[in-house]
Amino acid sequence: MTHTYSVERVMDVLTYIMHVQAPGSPLTSVDTKALRSAGFSESEIAAALSWVIERAGSSADDAHGRFRILHGIEQNILTPEAWGLLMMYHEMRFLSSDDVEQILERAVMIGMEREVDTPEIKAIIAAYVLYTATASQANRRMLMGDEMVN
Repeated sequence: MTHTYSVERVMDVLTYIMHVQAPGSPLTSVDTKALRSAGFSESEIAAALSWVIERAGSSADDAHGRFRILHGIEQNILTPEAWGLLMMYHEMRFLSSDDVEQILERAVMIGMEREVDTPEIKAIIAAYVLYTATASQANRRMLMGDEMVN
């Protein structure tokens, strides 16, 4: 088992979880063997699962069902793939509408120098999730890479 993990790889695990987990189903339904077979470490899987647990229910979003349209600057900066990934996290209720707005603001700041594609939006989302505590995370403790979620 490795004692470190890449935040981008944790985002890849999150993407996998979002794709395979049926809405409302328990996290125990996620096949972690498939993730390990794909080369993800126990630490990366544990970190992703802990992020899902922490954010579950924290995005009580009254804007569910609304669709956000990018304005001109955002359209020029974000690739369609990056926008699609951001919307997928929102639709799966991992990110609230407010989270999406905050992430878009950060993407625009980064996009002043270059286009924001999938790797960049993953890094922005990861940094946002990692460093922005929700009300339920007031006493949050980060996984150090060699710990497991029980």
